Amino acid sequence: MSGTPLVSIIVVTYNSAHRLPALAASLDADPGMTACELIVVDNGSTDTPTRWLPNAQWLVLPRNLGYGSACNRGVAVSRGEYVVFCNPDILVTPYWCQRLVAHLDAHPSVACITPETRYPCESIPLGTGVADRDALPGAALMMRRTDWQALDGFDEQFFLYWEDTDLCWRAQRAGRRTVVARDVEITHLRNGSGGGAHAWLHLYIQNGIYAHLKSQSWARVGWFVAKQLIALPWRLLRSRDPRLLSAFGWNIRHCARTLRCRQNILAGLHVPSKGTL
Repeated sequence: MSGTPLVSIIVVTYNSAHRLPALAASLDADPGMTACELIVVDNGSTDTPTRWLPNAQWLVLPRNLGYGSACNRGVAVSRGEYVVFCNPDILVTPYWCQRLVAHLDAHPSVACITPETRYPCESIPLGTGVADRDALPGAALMMRRTDWQALDGFDEQFFLYWEDTDLCWRAQRAGRRTVVARDVEITHLRNGSGGGAHAWLHLYIQNGIYAHLKSQSWARVGWFVAKQLIALPWRLLRSRDPRLLSAFGWNIRHCARTLRCRQNILAGLHVPSKGTL
């Protein structure tokens, strides 16, 4: 397939060996993989998943650095003109990457694109063209390398949750579009990484507040924070997890830095995303 642009598929795993056989089978059934390179970044798993996807380039990290950080490291060793970030618990369809690339080529204003994402036992009607979305599901998110570089990748302050939404919001603030390809489909099986959603609820709250503060209207910031505060007593009673309180404390401690970041984003200035707070 000489002349076909290379797509770098970056899969981040964390104790995901139970999902990789299905992913491997769907990738093997895709004739379009001849125009792709597959890079798997493992976040310090304990289930030694490298026996699956043996033809991939594996980057095994010594510990769990978080999803966005792992994606950034995957891009650093990739070569593709396009990059697509994939969860380990998805099933793809033939030529999905090439069809996403065709949409990006047809819509220069688009920075981020995903397929329609369905879940098991769910049927969704496919359409044509692309549809703008405020935020995209991150299970299979594609970008041009040039757009990725312009946005400086994922903000590594997000260990887990909201990193994909933050990326979309920053793209929109830079005047770019974030869309779903209506004629491309993947299946998201879920439960692809260890820990479970309950174990990371504090990060959902912490990162949600942080993402809103970085780029959203004050009305949306207030709505989101109020929603989390209303739910806090019930969540504390149920989980007895003190980290739920620390999620608010983290944002208070780093508020000054976040607001400086917000000022630059809203002004259209470049904001490095990999610095520490």
